[in-house]
Amino acid sequence: MARPAYVIPVMMVSFFLVCHTMTVAKNPRNEQDKEVPWFGETLPPEPFAGFYTKVAQCLWNVNPVCGLQIYAHLFDQSKKLNDNCCNNVVKVGVQCSRDLGWALGLYKKFKPHRALIDKMSIITYQECVARKL
Repeated sequence: MARPAYVIPVMMVSFFLVCHTMTVAKNPRNEQDKEVPWFGETLPPEPFAGFYTKVAQCLWNVNPVCGLQIYAHLFDQSKKLNDNCCNNVVKVGVQCSRDLGWALGLYKKFKPHRALIDKMSIITYQECVARKL
């Protein structure tokens, strides 16, 4: 079933900002929920046609609870992923992990941390693959 075009940017904003604030909203994919911290945030321009569609497909495979752990681990390596979330990272795949990190780095707030986000998205994926062996 096709999703409306506005859902893709809303999902992306919802995912990254809910991870950033480490809060749980009533419905993180509801653009009308004025109580969520990302309400009114501007989605960065799409770096190339189809990028947000690609990222949205990746997001549908990320467990929201794991999204919080993944985000925390990107910025603080002492916060380890549990086995379930590590398996989720492996299931999502290396390309989706990198794309999600790159999308996060597009936000003005995270631009200074782009290199760290990219590096840690790769390292996190590799750590989780190693744990599965």
